[in-house]
Amino acid sequence: MGGGAAAADGEAVRASIGALASRVYPNLDEVIWNRKRDKEMRAEIKAANYAPLLANLPRLAEGRPSHLIVVPQEGPSWASYRAGTRNFYYEAAQSAREIYGTEKVTVFDVEQGESAASWHERLLALVHEVSATHIITHIESDPSSAGESWSWDTLWSQLSPQWDGVLLGVMFDSSFRYITLKSRRLARMSPNFMVVDICMPMDGSMRRGRPEVGPVNMPVSLESLQLLDDRLQGIEPTHDVSFIGVLYPYRAALLENLVNSGLSVAVNPHRVDQGGLGNDGRTDQPGWLDYMAALRGSRMTINFSQSSAGPYEQLKTRVIEATLAGTLLLTDDRDRTRLFFAPGAEYGYFESPQSLPSVVRGYLEDPKLLKQVAAAGHQRALSLASTSFWGGIEEGLHQRGLPALLG
Repeated sequence: MGGGAAAADGEAVRASIGALASRVYPNLDEVIWNRKRDKEMRAEIKAANYAPLLANLPRLAEGRPSHLIVVPQEGPSWASYRAGTRNFYYEAAQSAREIYGTEKVTVFDVEQGESAASWHERLLALVHEVSATHIITHIESDPSSAGESWSWDTLWSQLSPQWDGVLLGVMFDSSFRYITLKSRRLARMSPNFMVVDICMPMDGSMRRGRPEVGPVNMPVSLESLQLLDDRLQGIEPTHDVSFIGVLYPYRAALLENLVNSGLSVAVNPHRVDQGGLGNDGRTDQPGWLDYMAALRGSRMTINFSQSSAGPYEQLKTRVIEATLAGTLLLTDDRDRTRLFFAPGAEYGYFESPQSLPSVVRGYLEDPKLLKQVAAAGHQRALSLASTSFWGGIEEGLHQRGLPALLG
């Protein structure tokens, strides 16, 4: 999600230096991109003229109580910024309020079309106004930019020298090189930048030997859990097994093989067009609560751990969503899901596409075991919904010797 402009920019740089140069100097493309960004950043700083604002800001007291600023990708000025919509940063802000207290959390909204210089100045002022100790944001792109711009390095170059707080940068697509290098740039500027990745382990990815956070499950607020509970009332499974998500070519082939084995598979059954293998699932997505209801409507659901990024296992949000919905999760994930759930006891594992039909039939032939594992996964998910995200961040802050959110 996000980072489209930077990824395209990066690919252009890689193409320009040539395949041979990339092999001889593996990081040459990153060096070139950083030099280009240095020049752009100097121009942005000169045009915005941050110096007078920074000179007039008060000095923050050391040892002050913690205060978190949440900078959403789509904030209060967006229609999606409410409970039950899967707006990641609404859930982050609301769950933080539920854990730390409403008085310790401030949400910073950036309207669509607002210039970077404008929101930079407002955020710099807000940090001092609320005596912030932490900022959390979607670090892959600027807020409200639909992934088309990135200027966090300009802001961080002005904030980090005179602020003792922590910038927590959430990443969704760290498997893409040109997403990760932007965070590495921020990490070089200050040790008070820390990555929070929802898919992959990130220790040592920014600076050698430096702990980061990840993977962590997406936050789900108690408010949204109540809406979810209301939506799922009375829904009984009507499908044995489902797949809900984007039909990348390799996924479509695996699902077709499953259907050819004689099993009934519902593909994106929550869609108005009733889904199926003929639609790749990218457009006209129903709302999150309807998506969760579709998960509840199947006894088992399949999670493929790889994405379009390549042969990398990722912790998918579908893992906690499926278990929250109360269906039995089936996944080929060897390394990520078992960090949070017990294989066999709280979810089902299939080793290969060839083994999936027998795994499905095994559960269908033992409905008692199916219900037992699904129920255990559901209970684990309810616990993780409110603890995994912020708990992982607290642990990361502790490992780095940075200020705690509970401080």
